[in-house]
Amino acid sequence: MIQLDRLRVRVGDFELGEISFAVPQGGYALIIGPTGSGKTTLLEAVAGNARVRSGRVLLHGEDVTQLPPERRGLGFVYQSYHLFPHLSVRDNIRYGLAGGTDDGTARRAEELADLLGIAHLLDRSVRGLSGGEQQRVALARALAPRPRVLLLDEPFASVDPTTRHLLRRELRSLHEREGVTTLQVTHDFDEALRLGDLVAVLADGRIAQSGTPEAVFRYPNSAFVARFVGTGNVLAGTVHRTAGRPDGQPAGPDHAFAAQFISGPLVLEVVAEREGPMHAVIRPEDIVLARGELPGSARNRMPARIVRLERLGPVTHVHLDVGRTLLAAVTTASAEEMALAAGTGVTIAFKATAIHLV
Repeated sequence: MIQLDRLRVRVGDFELGEISFAVPQGGYALIIGPTGSGKTTLLEAVAGNARVRSGRVLLHGEDVTQLPPERRGLGFVYQSYHLFPHLSVRDNIRYGLAGGTDDGTARRAEELADLLGIAHLLDRSVRGLSGGEQQRVALARALAPRPRVLLLDEPFASVDPTTRHLLRRELRSLHEREGVTTLQVTHDFDEALRLGDLVAVLADGRIAQSGTPEAVFRYPNSAFVARFVGTGNVLAGTVHRTAGRPDGQPAGPDHAFAAQFISGPLVLEVVAEREGPMHAVIRPEDIVLARGELPGSARNRMPARIVRLERLGPVTHVHLDVGRTLLAAVTTASAEEMALAAGTGVTIAFKATAIHLV
């Protein structure tokens, strides 16, 4: 496992502060965040390439904070690969196996090359390989010595979208087969949803939120996290109490109550636990849309005008004007069936309980 205990690292004017985070043995976790949030610095601290000011790094229960990188038993794949240009693919993979028998290192190199689909490249120079091929060589080299921990720094940033999808599938398959505890940094939350068991959102050198990818996506704890992970509509406004608890009982300090969320001209019925300035998060798929009247008991329903449609394969994003902008999501088949188009008037509805307040 990887355990970071109140870790503090300073590089130049940037400080990574009080980071506590744990990846269970055999787990796959991702650190996500915008450029400059400290993702790579955190990875370098785990690897031993960045000096720790305070706190601890533990790998599988062992405090390695003061150990040099070569004694930490980990593999590291950098965004820029760092392959040895004068060596063949085979010798790049075998580089981390110094001290093993020739037969043993050859078998391990061939095993990984086969798993990653690069067996036909083993005797080639790494010069002239495509980005995806270089990334596979870098992964094989890092995994060759069977590390306890694998660190990945934006491993798919330099490849095209098609190769990225293939590499994601291959990496997840390799992770399940090898069982290596993995920590990856990325700015792409889609990778966290597809790959990770755990995710931590980093902002300005601090963890803003951590948990399972689905929990962070569905229940962001701040407007920053909601916007970064692409949860959907994030509206600034104010919550005002309108009644007691949803079950009709008097509202106490620890109970939810019926309220209104006011954001400019938009007034929404919500279920809240406190009053005052907040942000409302509404997932596009929770907004129901129709050309005529909408059945159902959703407390929020209103007319809207379609501003534009954004077709994304089987899903279409519908940009709406309701006095301010809202984004809904429908299947592309439904959009075509309803003949949705820019300028069309529609009715939208969504439940009060579908609005997440932060």
